[in-house]
Amino acid sequence: MTSDTPLVSILIRSMDRPTLPHALDTVAAQTWPNLEIVVVAACGARHRPLPDTWKGRPLRLVFPEPDRMLPRPDAANLALDSARGEWLNFLDDDDEFLPNHVEALVRATGSAAQRVRYSRAEVRDEHGNLMGHTGSHGFHAQLYFQARSACAATMYHRSLIEEGARFDPAFEKMEDRDFMVNCATRTAFGFVAETTCIWNAQIGESGMGHGQNDDASVREQYLPMLHGKWASAFEAWLAQPQALIFLGKHYLQEGQPEQAVDYLEDALKRLPDDINALNLCGMAHFRADNLQRAEELIARAVALFPQRRELQENLGLIRTQRALANRKTT
Repeated sequence: MTSDTPLVSILIRSMDRPTLPHALDTVAAQTWPNLEIVVVAACGARHRPLPDTWKGRPLRLVFPEPDRMLPRPDAANLALDSARGEWLNFLDDDDEFLPNHVEALVRATGSAAQRVRYSRAEVRDEHGNLMGHTGSHGFHAQLYFQARSACAATMYHRSLIEEGARFDPAFEKMEDRDFMVNCATRTAFGFVAETTCIWNAQIGESGMGHGQNDDASVREQYLPMLHGKWASAFEAWLAQPQALIFLGKHYLQEGQPEQAVDYLEDALKRLPDDINALNLCGMAHFRADNLQRAEELIARAVALFPQRRELQENLGLIRTQRALANRKTT
C-alpha cells in the first residue's frame, strides 16, 4: 500500500459475546482498503477460536499471558501493544461501524496537529431503535462533564501511544474517558461532521451508557478520580472563553441557571459582544429570575444583531415577564 493509505488497526476487546461476528462483519465491510483487526480475548482462554482473516481482512486473536480475564484497561493496553497501524480505532464487540467510517476519519481534512479524529454516532436502544446521535464540535473542557465522542467514533494516531498515552489500570470503568483526557493533553481533536458508526448504548456492562447500561455508582466512584488526576489540565481548559460559554450552556440545560450565570458572566468579560454569550447569559439570568439583568443583556444582543429573530423573541419573553412581575408588586 502507498503512504496515502496508512494501515488502520481496529481494536476489539472481546468477551466472546454473540454480537462479536456482526461487529467483525462491519469492520470487514469498510471501504478503506488497508486495515487489520486485532481482537483481544478479554475473557481469557475460553474465547472461541477465530480465523486469520475475516471476510478478506487480516485478523489476529491475542490472548493474555498468563491466561486470565482482563479488566477493561488491561485489555485496551494489550490491544495497543498488539496493533501495527498508524491509526488506531477501538470498537466494542457490541457496536458497529457504517461502511464509510474508517475512510471518513482517515481522509478528514484539517490540521496535522489533530491527532485524534472523531465523528457522530447513532445511539440505539436494545431493540435497535434510534434514540439520537452523539458527537459534535466541542472543546476539551467538555471532558470535565462527558466524553467528546463515542468509543467507536474515535480514531487515535500511533504517535500518542509512542509518547506514553495508556489506559490507567486504576480506572476499571470510565477508562475510555481517562484515556481521551490523556490524549487531549497532547493534541487537538478534529471533528468529522458525518455519522459513521452505531453505539448500542443500552447493551454492555460499562455503566456509562443508557438504560440498563447506565450505572450512577460508576460516575460517583470514578468521576472524582478523573477530576483529581487531571486537575491542572481541566483548570486550563475551563478558563478559555469559549469553554466558559460551553459550560454555561451545559448548566443552563441541566436546570442550574445560577451556576450558568457564573460562567457566562465571566465569558462576557472576555468577549463582551459575543452573541452566544449574551443570549445564553441573558436567558440564564431570566431562569434565575434576575429579570433586569436579563433584559439588559438580550437588549444589547438585539442592538448588535437586529436580524436575529430568536433574540427578538427572547427579549419579548423577558419584557412580558417583567411586566407581570411589576403588576404583582403594584
